[in-house]
Amino acid sequence: MHNVLMTMLATQVPLIEVRAAQALLRQTLQPALGEPDSRRKVRQALAPRTTVEGGIGVLEISGVLAYRPDLGEMFFDGFEDSAEVLSAFRRLEADPDVNALILDINSPGGFSVGGAEIADAVFKSAKPTVAWVGGMMCSLAYWIGSQASAVISTRSAMVGSIGAYVSVVDFHRMLANAGIEVKVFTNKEGTFKAAGMPGVPIAEDHAAEFTRQAQRSFDVFRADVLRAREGVPVEAMQGQVFDGHAAKRVGLVDALGDLNYARAVARRLAR
Repeated sequence: MHNVLMTMLATQVPLIEVRAAQALLRQTLQPALGEPDSRRKVRQALAPRTTVEGGIGVLEISGVLAYRPDLGEMFFDGFEDSAEVLSAFRRLEADPDVNALILDINSPGGFSVGGAEIADAVFKSAKPTVAWVGGMMCSLAYWIGSQASAVISTRSAMVGSIGAYVSVVDFHRMLANAGIEVKVFTNKEGTFKAAGMPGVPIAEDHAAEFTRQAQRSFDVFRADVLRAREGVPVEAMQGQVFDGHAAKRVGLVDALGDLNYARAVARRLAR
C-alpha cells in the first residue's frame, strides 16, 4: 500500500472533499520515483506555478494539499506541496512589481498540517488577494480561499465542504480471519498511543479521541472562515458542497465570474 498516504490518513486530520479522498484510496499502489538528483528536479518541476502580469501576481493551487508529500504522490496522484504553496505566496507578496494577488484554485482540499499557515498568510497579507475558482475549492482549499479579500467563482464551480474528519482503516477482522493477531504494547499512560494502528481494533476511547481531533480542526476552520466572512451561516458549514450560484447565496463567494473578472477585481482592490 502507499505507506505515506496511509500514514497521513491515520495521523492527520484530512480536510478534503470525501469523494476526492475515496479516489485517492483507489490509487494506493504506485511506484516510487528514482534518485536524489532526479527527485529534486521533479519536485522543482511540480512546484506551484506563478506568473506576474500588469501588477497582478497569480498563484495556481491545484490538487490535494499535503505537507512535503512523497514525489510519487505529487507525480501520480496530483498532490500539491503546501509548504511550497506558502513559499510561492510569500515570494509573490514580496515582489515589488506585484500590487495584488490572485489565488487560482482547483483543489478538493487536503491534510491539516501546513494548511492553516497558508490561510493565515492570505488573511494577513498587506496586498489585496482575490481567490478564484473555476473547478473545485473545497474543504482545506476553501479554508485558504475564504481568507482572501474577495472570492470569485464560476457558476458551475464546486465550493464549500467545510468540515473535518479522521479516517482510520480497521483491518483487524480481515487479519483475524487469516489467523493473524496484532498486539500493541504501550506505556501505561499512553491511552491514545498507537490509536489506529493497522490490525488493532479501534477502542471506544480511541474513537472518541479521533472525534475530538476532527472537532478541534473544524472549530479552527470555522473560526477562520468567520473572521474573514462574518455572514456565512452555520447551515452552510455542515460539510456540503455548493455550486457557484448557491455558494454566492450563502455568502461563501462574493461574485460570479471568470478569471478575467477576478483580475479586474484585483486591479480595483489594488487601487
